[in-house]
Amino acid sequence: MISNSNKETDIIRKVAGNFARHPSQVNQLMEADAEIIWRNGEYLVLKTDGIHEEIKTKLYEDPYLIGWMAVTAPISDIAAVGAVPEGILLSLQMSLHENEDWLKQIQAGINDACLHYHSYVLGGDTNFSDSVSISTTAVAHIKAGRPLLRTGMKPGERLYATSLLGTGNAFAYSRFFNQALDVQFRPVARLVESRVLRTYATSCIDTSDGLFPALAVLSELNNVGFHLETPLLKLLSEDAGSVHRQEGLPDWMLLAGPHGEYELLFTVAGEKQNEFEKECESEGWNPVYLGKVIALPKLDFITGSLKIQCHRHTIANLFYESNGDILAYLQLLKQQHEKWVANN
Repeated sequence: MISNSNKETDIIRKVAGNFARHPSQVNQLMEADAEIIWRNGEYLVLKTDGIHEEIKTKLYEDPYLIGWMAVTAPISDIAAVGAVPEGILLSLQMSLHENEDWLKQIQAGINDACLHYHSYVLGGDTNFSDSVSISTTAVAHIKAGRPLLRTGMKPGERLYATSLLGTGNAFAYSRFFNQALDVQFRPVARLVESRVLRTYATSCIDTSDGLFPALAVLSELNNVGFHLETPLLKLLSEDAGSVHRQEGLPDWMLLAGPHGEYELLFTVAGEKQNEFEKECESEGWNPVYLGKVIALPKLDFITGSLKIQCHRHTIANLFYESNGDILAYLQLLKQQHEKWVANN
């Protein structure tokens, strides 16, 4: 039975839906990648993110990567609303007797990420426990222009990503199912590209949870659907394409989530498409065209030789139907593909 709602957003609304909203807060719950407050003629932007499950499941074991991602994850959300980061607050939980080299490596990851994003560690909190966990709050601002929200798109608008997709899922597959696969994973928050999006994008979300979960959120919030005109194989990054070929995985599975690649997914009005693409070219980057926004709240796309039409939440909900069991999730993905093959 297909759920009529996105299970992740249902959980978030259940947890946070009854909290009072700040009277100057611009965004409603789920309406933006970060929290936006209007004050003194500009926007204050805040975002908290944590590296918990990734450490617990051993998806992230390299301390440098943990440090890099602790900064990149919230900064990616800052980029998705078109803000400029000021710095981060860091909460680290670790063993009292943590290896000194481990500590140096996680510090290096944090420092290098802050340097890359022209940001700083403003302060934070350190606690001690048997397990490692890290949370980061990014502080940012928008001094001119409007913030980007997840809402605002309309049927007929063009759907883009800042780069090719699938690396996050390819990395997760290599960690959990075949560590002989060489997948490089060190995503970069798209602050530079965000500068162009502030002018042209009608809505924006990051792909930290993967392409299809991001599409499900956008579809629900805007009551629209998506027609992906570009075959999914052409949307895969080099690493994702390599895993697709070596492991025989259908291309859509590498875009299914829940571990994404931290690109930005956004829409542009049709009449602005040519102007937007020229502006991107002048800035030295090429957006990846995916397709169009449609009025019916469904997804349709081409995977291999199959033309698929499905409910907007079908793919995004599979991980939650597996109760977070990685092996069970892979089996559900394969079963879904077999159903589509049988019905085509």
